[in-house]
Amino acid sequence: MSYDRMRLYDAGRFHDTELPDWYHDAERLSETERIDFHRALERVLDCEHTLLTEEGMLGGTLEIRFWPSEIHGVFVLIETPLSFVEHVILPNPADWLPFLSRHLAPLIAVSHQSSLIALHGKIGNAFIAWARHGEGSHVDRDTGLSRIDFDNDRDRRRAQQARAAMERARQVGRT
Repeated sequence: MSYDRMRLYDAGRFHDTELPDWYHDAERLSETERIDFHRALERVLDCEHTLLTEEGMLGGTLEIRFWPSEIHGVFVLIETPLSFVEHVILPNPADWLPFLSRHLAPLIAVSHQSSLIALHGKIGNAFIAWARHGEGSHVDRDTGLSRIDFDNDRDRRRAQQARAAMERARQVGRT
């Protein structure tokens, strides 16, 4: 994504546009006063943002915020914990509900589904680790491996090394 342009949603269509002056003002404010970029946008747009996705970005999924500014329209910021994904401005407030239902709702649904899948995987692995804990030694709740797994792997490696050494000894004995 290009960070020198933003998407404009107007009458059901997307267009690319230059970043507005208020966006650059928010960037400068964030850097000079060392405040969170979201808070800088609140000050520049003179309105608070609303978070549309689950707090804390469970599983590293998307976080979607919007600022309903009376002066500039609705500004939407879609991001991950690492970077911005997209930023969209809706100059006409009447476009908000169609944009939300056609574009953001499906995105939010997919994001939550992937979070739930990742969470279920971790819960399953934690249960496996608990159920297979062996002598009370949990190793890794994220992968489900326990001390038994590591001991078995070590025993297999030793047995394989012993077979390889015996084969070498036989080869040396033949010559």
